[in-house]
Amino acid sequence: MTYDVAIVGAGPVGLMLANLLGVYGVRTVVLERKAATVDEPRAIAIDAESLRAVRAVGLYDAVAPDLLLGFSVDYVNGRGTPLLHVELGQTPYGHAQQNAFHQPLLEQALAGGLTRFPHVDVRFGHAVERFDATADAVTVFGAAADGTPFSCVAQYLVGCDGGRSPVRQALGIEMHGKSAPQRWLVIDTIDPFLAASMECRFFCDPRRPAMTLRKQHQRRRWEWMLMPDESEADLLDDGMIARLLMPYTRPQHVQLERQCVYTFHSLVADRYRAGRVMIAGDAAHMMPPFAGQGMNGGIRDAVNIAWKLALVTRGYAAPALLDSYEQERRGHVIAATALANRLGAMIQPTSRWRAALRDAFFFCLNRSRRGQVALLRRLMGTLIAPRLRRGVFVAASNTGGDVALSGQMIVQPPVRCADGSTVLLDAVLGAEHAVVGYGVDPRDALDAATQHRLATLGARLVCVMPRGVAPSGDAVEDGSGGLGTWFGACAERLVLIRPDRFCAAQFTAATAAQTLAAYTTRLQVRVAEARAAA
Repeated sequence: MTYDVAIVGAGPVGLMLANLLGVYGVRTVVLERKAATVDEPRAIAIDAESLRAVRAVGLYDAVAPDLLLGFSVDYVNGRGTPLLHVELGQTPYGHAQQNAFHQPLLEQALAGGLTRFPHVDVRFGHAVERFDATADAVTVFGAAADGTPFSCVAQYLVGCDGGRSPVRQALGIEMHGKSAPQRWLVIDTIDPFLAASMECRFFCDPRRPAMTLRKQHQRRRWEWMLMPDESEADLLDDGMIARLLMPYTRPQHVQLERQCVYTFHSLVADRYRAGRVMIAGDAAHMMPPFAGQGMNGGIRDAVNIAWKLALVTRGYAAPALLDSYEQERRGHVIAATALANRLGAMIQPTSRWRAALRDAFFFCLNRSRRGQVALLRRLMGTLIAPRLRRGVFVAASNTGGDVALSGQMIVQPPVRCADGSTVLLDAVLGAEHAVVGYGVDPRDALDAATQHRLATLGARLVCVMPRGVAPSGDAVEDGSGGLGTWFGACAERLVLIRPDRFCAAQFTAATAAQTLAAYTTRLQVRVAEARAAA
């Protein structure tokens, strides 16, 4: 059969990509060697951007009952003295910064969501053995679980097939970075006795660094570092696990869901694309878990590449648009990996003198509220305020603006509709491009030619009235004032928003035509009238 996109791997990244492509109407096949989605927990934290993506594909209600929203994180030293407290609560993007979840349930929801799309074909029990990429297409060959050979043809192939990615290896793409010398015991439990007040805690104890995170339904993740003289068998022993749990709970009543030993990696692929083949998620980058960004980074990959693949496979944009995927994602991946390594360096010292120096630093820091805020901004800035530094957007200076909204992710406050209902902003933006006018109706402000050109992008025109101004017609009201805060002192009251919710351009009615022309050039648009004709 022939598809627009073939996805290898049905983990959370591959399944999210397939759902997004399903929303965009792209003919897609997902090939997964396993018989079903995973039945064991792996990733445990899902962030605001990932939940925004889950909501964008219409599956938030399916996963919401399993989420522990907006937990707090405590770092304590070997004596139990607090070093640092971080609240990962509500963000301007519609969801809390971090949320605990159970990966098997998320994957089940994502896989189930694909049944909505007749143009998306999901094949579990199908192992990809090789692929041939030409200038025109990619042909994938493999075998089903019963040994029956299969093949399919797609315009593009995306490898979401994990850290050992056969797709990446077939392309000859190397990964560079380092693997941590430490090994960690990871266990997942169902525990009816452990106090819920300990949501997430890092035990920065040089005798044995450890961490724990509470999830919903009495589930919990534990991790302990193996010390140099210990083997994997030592810590996988049931008696040892019981001794590790003993200070916190009643081991005899704890049910183990999973236990294994991990080595953490900080690796980034040299390239994310080779012609018609791309890689995403762990296939493109791996990072330690200390910032909770491994899976979330992969979902960001899916969100970034999905709408670009949709434009290219429909013929609305040239294949060169796909080069911006790596350009826009690599910097954020490197920054998130650096954050994870910095947090790991704080947690993992087993040298008593290094731990003492760390404790002294935090003792001094905790005497200054300003110092604490500065540290958190330095640590979390990459994640708190998502922003593109390079890529497919028109910089503010190109339009005469003095506030750079371009490249920023638009916030997602609640908005009130004319019928009195309240929804999050994304619900009125639609799935593709959108023009948001703040206190300005784009349908009144923009001339017919500009609106026609926006129609070629499938852009929805949205008017948001300031808080306190009753909406009418199709307009909505900025219920919390969050969008007004985001616009701030920006002179332009119109913004073009990409499908991944990043601001592509800011403009006025007078500069709209010039700005839109600059953006479509960056977007590699080549069939300007195809969409309008369709």
